[in-house]
Amino acid sequence: MTSRFQLDEDIDATVKSTLFVKAPESAYQAVYSPARQLLRRIIVEEVEREMAQLAAIQKEYRTPALDRLFVFTGMLGNHTFFLLALPFLHVFGLGLFARGLTFVVLWSVYLSGTAKDYISAPRPASPPVAQITQSPAHTLEYGFPSSHTAYVVASIAYCSYFMLGVWDTHLLWSCALWAVGLVVIAGRIYCGLHSFIDVAGGAAIGLAEALVFVMLYARIDALLLSAAGPLYMLAFVYTALMAIPPSLDLCPCCIDSVCATSVTLGLAIGTWIYARLPFLWHNGHRDRIAWDSSLTLGQNVLRCLIVVTLIVAWKLASKPVMVGLAKQLVPALDVATTPSTATTSCCESDMGSDTASELGYAQAAYDGRGFKDCDSAEVAAYIEKNYPTPTAECIKSGRYGTYAIMTSPENIARVPIYAGIGIIACAVAPVVYYYLGLLPIQQ
Repeated sequence: MTSRFQLDEDIDATVKSTLFVKAPESAYQAVYSPARQLLRRIIVEEVEREMAQLAAIQKEYRTPALDRLFVFTGMLGNHTFFLLALPFLHVFGLGLFARGLTFVVLWSVYLSGTAKDYISAPRPASPPVAQITQSPAHTLEYGFPSSHTAYVVASIAYCSYFMLGVWDTHLLWSCALWAVGLVVIAGRIYCGLHSFIDVAGGAAIGLAEALVFVMLYARIDALLLSAAGPLYMLAFVYTALMAIPPSLDLCPCCIDSVCATSVTLGLAIGTWIYARLPFLWHNGHRDRIAWDSSLTLGQNVLRCLIVVTLIVAWKLASKPVMVGLAKQLVPALDVATTPSTATTSCCESDMGSDTASELGYAQAAYDGRGFKDCDSAEVAAYIEKNYPTPTAECIKSGRYGTYAIMTSPENIARVPIYAGIGIIACAVAPVVYYYLGLLPIQQ
């Protein structure tokens, strides 16, 4: 019998299961505002309506070759890929475009993640849909809107503006870029990780964000380079992080939002610092890292290796220090009334359970273990223990669900850790280039 809770067909079934337990509907009704409940109900009903169609698509078109293709394109379209690739745009002196694209990608992570937490709509159920991924952690997130779609559409729309309106490249190059993006987006549906409405929501966020940045980013950039630029950015990021709504389920979207916005904070600070170090400028340009075609292939490769090494070293070295500082500086939070993390199996069995499926309370992530030996009382008791309906005081103060994650020392430490990435890419690395003779000759 195939597990009723299979989420990742590529994971070894001998791995111990981890449960991501969905809060009961009564808890959503007690905690969420009427507007939030209405939005959630609309999206959930639409995802349920699309379920048979999504399963039929997989049944008709699924092959091992397409599995490998769409898993690969999903990796190309995730924010980890962008986080590693975007520093190279700065290394090669693309200035305004590089900063704008970085902001577009990382703020789309924030916008889509915040929307996910607010609406709290699950991904397509597995079964009947098979969820195909090499990153099972994705299955622990809400479904609407699709973050992949949001930052793929936002980044391609932003790039297309520069390609057609600024650089005057041939239309075919922009079409090729959109073709790649459509493959990534189609893969989210093929892999059973999103429904059509998830993708539509992500595309709408991406297009709207790209339009805003195309229209306003030159002014935003000038503001960030002004004397008080870092203060403006710090206030904006703080406001954005405080606006993330707690969700009942322990969805990790809020962590992604913290990391992404923190990188943009560091990027703004790093750019501001660079603009005040004239010995690094090339031909008087203070808004871009010095680069031109006079640098050799070896010098360019070395510059890339240096920035990646610095970023990796910073993350490894700073994490224990920043977490330790956060634990010392941040007062202990009373989270006794918040749900505990759901990382313990209700029971140890290999197969799914009709009872648990009907309750709709649990999904087994990673290896598809389910609730074969669990009856409804056992499942209900597990949920009551791990996901109690918050008290009126907790609801009023917002101290439920992901509140404990958001306010943990580990999460607070992510702000300086990830801000350091932007500072390194835009300010520290150029100083290293200067002393190693990796800057172009001044003309």
